Amino acid sequence: MKKKLATLILTSSILSATFVAPYAASADELTDKIEEQEQKVNELSNRVDSAAAVLAEVQAEITAAEDRASELLNQRLATNEEIDLLKEEIAQLQQIIDQREGQLKEQARSVQVNGSNTNYMNFIFASESLTDLISRVDVVTTMVSANKDLVEQQVQDQQAVEDKKVESEEKLNDIMSMTYELEELKGQLEVKNIEQESALAALSAEKATAEEDRQRSIAEKEEADRRAAEEAERQRLAEEAAIAAAEAALLAEAEAAKAAEEAAQESVVEVASNQTPTVTAPTQTNNTTNTTVNTEVTTEVSQPSAPAPSTPVEKVEEKPAAPTISAPTGDVVSVAYKYLGVPYVWGGKTPSGFDCSGFTAYVFREAYGIEIGGWTGPQQYAGTQISVSQAQAGDLLFWGPKGSPYHVAIALGNGQYIHAPDEGGVVEVNSTQYFTPSFAVRVAR
Repeated sequence: MKKKLATLILTSSILSATFVAPYAASADELTDKIEEQEQKVNELSNRVDSAAAVLAEVQAEITAAEDRASELLNQRLATNEEIDLLKEEIAQLQQIIDQREGQLKEQARSVQVNGSNTNYMNFIFASESLTDLISRVDVVTTMVSANKDLVEQQVQDQQAVEDKKVESEEKLNDIMSMTYELEELKGQLEVKNIEQESALAALSAEKATAEEDRQRSIAEKEEADRRAAEEAERQRLAEEAAIAAAEAALLAEAEAAKAAEEAAQESVVEVASNQTPTVTAPTQTNNTTNTTVNTEVTTEVSQPSAPAPSTPVEKVEEKPAAPTISAPTGDVVSVAYKYLGVPYVWGGKTPSGFDCSGFTAYVFREAYGIEIGGWTGPQQYAGTQISVSQAQAGDLLFWGPKGSPYHVAIALGNGQYIHAPDEGGVVEVNSTQYFTPSFAVRVAR
């Protein structure tokens, strides 16, 4: 029997591994894919950072060029103002030069017409005294010197005008040349800026796409992990149900063997009691000399043959007695709600921790004082099997085929049920919309 049970458990484990393995392989492939995508995203991030740094440098150069262009513009405006002032000075000098030139021409014409040198001599010789002579000589000298200064000033002013014109033109030409160079540099930098912005935008878009792919793969992996865990839990529950069914079958087989042995022993005793004993009457002999009396009683009782040794009956481990609970309340739903939040414990049958069948057994025992069996196998026969659509509050809901269900819960009505779900969970209320039962049982009360 143990060999049968071990074979069943091994077969169930192999089937579980067979169903769960594809999900595990899918999760591993997605993990590798996610790592590759993360590496790609990191590489693109580095390239985006590099492109952004280059773009920042280009934009800094553009800003510097714009600042320099603004400075040159201010210089050009200042130079234009200086040129305007120079033009005014040139105009004033030109006016003075023109006036002075008119005076010089007038003096030259006077010399030609009146003979100024003779007049100067007559003016000197007409002096009345030595003192007057000296005074007249000084006057003539001053007049001649003034004319000379006038001519020299005329020449200097004309040269100054020419110098100022050259200076302003050179300064303006320098500014215009630098402005042109800056405009050309600015154009080159703007082209470079556009190229870098385009490269950065392309890299950013590629990075965003890679990140979306990575997030999609992560979601797929989470879904694969969830499905693998769900399938593993289904297989675990199915294996638990199979083991429970096997234990029940072994128990039934052992009880049948024991009953057969007891029946055989009773049959042997009955045969022995029906056997009739055989008695031989005494024989008496008389003669003249002596009398010999021989009395012989022989009783033959057929002995019952020893029964053939029976097959050893495997000792069935007794289940521990149910814990002491409160008196029956008669409301299974209210009792079930009392244990919301109790943690799931595999094989648990007390409020310190329940598995699915331990929870239902405990609740029905407390509510009605009845035993419906310790696991899903016997619980499916605790009443009348009905369809899920007929189930009402207080009925049992089962998942899995009839004869070997792997999960059980208590119906609450309106498509809801309360159960101890699986490892890591607690007693909770769920909807049949997301986990549809296979059949239901209305427990006899």
